[in-house]
Amino acid sequence: MDTVTRVGIFTNMAPLYVQPLWKRLLSSDEIHYTFISSATGHEGIKVIDHDSFLIDPKASGHWRFVKNKYLASALIYQVGLVKEVLKNDFDVYIFSGEMYSLSTWFGAIICRLRNNPVFFWGHGYYGNERYLKKFLRLTFYKLANYHFLYGNRARLLLIDLGFKADRLFTVYNSLDHAEHKLLYRSRDLNELKQIKEKLFPGGSHTPVLLFIGRLTEKKKISLLINSILLLKTSGKEFNCILIGDGEEKKHLISLVRDHQLEKNICFYDSCYDDSQSGKLIMLADCCVSPGNVGLTAIHCMALGTPVITHDNFCNQMPEVEAVVNGKTGFFFTEDSVESLALAIENFYIPGQKQEMEADCIALIAEYFNPENQCNIISSAVNAVHLLN
Repeated sequence: MDTVTRVGIFTNMAPLYVQPLWKRLLSSDEIHYTFISSATGHEGIKVIDHDSFLIDPKASGHWRFVKNKYLASALIYQVGLVKEVLKNDFDVYIFSGEMYSLSTWFGAIICRLRNNPVFFWGHGYYGNERYLKKFLRLTFYKLANYHFLYGNRARLLLIDLGFKADRLFTVYNSLDHAEHKLLYRSRDLNELKQIKEKLFPGGSHTPVLLFIGRLTEKKKISLLINSILLLKTSGKEFNCILIGDGEEKKHLISLVRDHQLEKNICFYDSCYDDSQSGKLIMLADCCVSPGNVGLTAIHCMALGTPVITHDNFCNQMPEVEAVVNGKTGFFFTEDSVESLALAIENFYIPGQKQEMEADCIALIAEYFNPENQCNIISSAVNAVHLLN
């Protein structure tokens, strides 16, 4: 048996946020990772710059490219994936656990016919699937020997559906943890105060809420705006920074204008510079994600900012597990303006953020970071390779 485990990671694309994890995986001496993906993004998703990534000697020869073909609805076929699988030059195959990728079905079936160990890496089971969708998803998941899952909830749901617990691994999710630690440690509180005063002249003592992400209908930003209005009507004033762009932006600007909240709500364009967005996150008292919360929770909590989001986990992203009620954030009843307003009101007690800051940072440092992910992934694939 080779002393080095050869692992192929097949994914639709390489979103920019995975770069720290990929580099961490490449630093392994015991495992030779190769990434197979499209070199381009889709629907505005920013991806790793492959030219600059491959300059790193450790990355040389570790990235092969396929071409994505987007079909009707959400279906995708990766031209070249089956060819890469047929090379049979990996000990362990890891595929994106997305059932809408038709080429993944073919790739996984080929691997199973050859007795190659197969991992799926994805969200897993949500718990709101019904009938045909449930049948197809579970049929797809059964193609894999093992699963890497972003959250513990999905793992427990699959165990309840008969999947073996020792073949399901929670790997969480992460951003650039090292950079966020540096940003937090080097923060200038006076500078943050000045930025706050510039954004909200005359309102520097008013609590600041924040949302960062795409301004889309499913993010339900109007719910946040209506909650701020409800609070203001009852004599409790909050300011808010909305960072991002999207198809809902014009509607949201009109809504703010109609409610005469221009002085309370600041629209900030999309920001991919962590040093800039990080300052906005750190000056905020809390982040509010009225729809589903994903990596936004990890981003904010790594910088010490708690998160408020809804409590219907069937309609949430796995990163919601970073939100521990009363410790790293708060939950409200999904789609309820009154419940969200109450959560915001209950959150803001002078000194509350300072009390939660340490818990937010500690939880990210323990679970939601590239080093922890790498350790879990590498341990699992090494163990599987030894069994085969």
